[in-house]
Amino acid sequence: MKIAIIGSGLAGLTSAALLVKEGHSVAVYEQHEKIGGVTATIEKDGFKWDWGQMLVPDFGEGEPGRKILEKLGISEKVKAIKSFRENYFPDFRISRPKEFQGIYWRREYFKELFPEDAKGLDKYFKIYDRIHDVSALFNKEGLLSKLKLFLTFLPIIKKKEWSAQKLMDYCFTNKKLQAVFIAILADYVASPEVFPGLIIPTINAESQYDERVPLDYGKHQHRQSWSYIENGMGTIVNSLAEFIEEKGGKILTNTTINKINLEEKSVKSVLLSNNEEVEVDIVIASGGAKELYFDLIGSEHLTQEFINTYINPLFTTESVFMVHLGVDYDPSIYQNDAALCYYYFTYDINESIKECQKGIYHEGKDGLLVYIPSKHSPDMAPPGHHAITVYTIAPNNPTNGSWKEDKDNWAEKLLDLAEKFIPGLREHAKTKIILTPEDFKNRTHLKRHTFGGTVPHVTIPPPLHNTPIRGLWFIGGQSENFGGVVSAMVGAENTVKMLLKEGETETKQTFSSLSK
Repeated sequence: MKIAIIGSGLAGLTSAALLVKEGHSVAVYEQHEKIGGVTATIEKDGFKWDWGQMLVPDFGEGEPGRKILEKLGISEKVKAIKSFRENYFPDFRISRPKEFQGIYWRREYFKELFPEDAKGLDKYFKIYDRIHDVSALFNKEGLLSKLKLFLTFLPIIKKKEWSAQKLMDYCFTNKKLQAVFIAILADYVASPEVFPGLIIPTINAESQYDERVPLDYGKHQHRQSWSYIENGMGTIVNSLAEFIEEKGGKILTNTTINKINLEEKSVKSVLLSNNEEVEVDIVIASGGAKELYFDLIGSEHLTQEFINTYINPLFTTESVFMVHLGVDYDPSIYQNDAALCYYYFTYDINESIKECQKGIYHEGKDGLLVYIPSKHSPDMAPPGHHAITVYTIAPNNPTNGSWKEDKDNWAEKLLDLAEKFIPGLREHAKTKIILTPEDFKNRTHLKRHTFGGTVPHVTIPPPLHNTPIRGLWFIGGQSENFGGVVSAMVGAENTVKMLLKEGETETKQTFSSLSK
């Protein structure tokens, strides 16, 4: 088959690599001059930063991300480094203890802070263990595993439709304790009132806060690992790209697909930005759902039911505002030697999220994040130096200012807040890069940047991989119910499996017809 892939993020590159491995003719079209999308690496003055990916799950041995790399024979090129993150709140800080204090040390710490919710914490962590068992069993094959999955999920099945807020109210009375577990929803810019409750334990895995927490213990199923990628996410990008080109696939940068031409509801060809028309059998598109269906295809080729179900209600994250610095000292000494720390300045997470959704940029007052990639990957900075990123969630189109006119002022305000915890950032800075939502829109070719793609929602589903257009498939962050690196890769892998299976079925039907 002749296949065109739109976008060279991890979803596009994963699908391309898996398809060239099967011997298909594949061309990846990337509108930017550099591949990788928001998983590329930024470089300046000897420093390197990620566009935003940090502590990621499922790259441990036997886990989904690692299995894909192994299938392609490039696993040895991508090293995952187990580590931890810190969380700061106005009244307390959640810090990894020097001596390991057990699997549930955070639970015991919270009992000391919130004794009135001690029973609720026990209740929550029972749900936590059950959900992680369910997640592990869900990815296992075989009738016995499916039976175990059903029996494990049965005691909490009535909570399936609960929102995150309902789960928090069920477990805890103290709003500050609730904020500990739902604060991460600020990353998703998703209200706890609509975010599925049973996903909360998954995105609050205890191994995120202490890499010494075992992934296998008691009679429980294996827990997913959380890791940093050595030398940044660009390592995965480059490994996939090298594999694609070694197998004869093409990666064309500075080339945009402006139109997907159809014939009788089937893909016929793609029209490139240089006006060249290329006939193809299959198009696999990553990126924005609205950009794909409304701009490249045209709504006239879609049913109103499809548009009303999957496109119009599309529920996605907002964007981010980043300040990258290269400094000549070690800023991690101020955050317990952690490469990553979330600083939350409010307990009213829901209100902060709603303000961002309305277009109000909080200018850092609600919280920020500090990430030091060179802490785990020294080659990302010159000797004796460190790369550091300070960033926060931000609306695409702020109602209280303009990214073009206010970005420098807003960058200074963000650094003012960061320096309350990490002194000397500006004094020791040797280089700086400011990235606004406008930069992310240009990088991703989106009219509205969504940092994490679609967001889990109690009622709104993500768009399907298999589209109503014959020969057109949709992958990437906006096609997944759960954003992230491995979700995009696994979604691409599943799409390739469906595509190849469909192709095999058509071949058999054609052969059968000819035989008659």
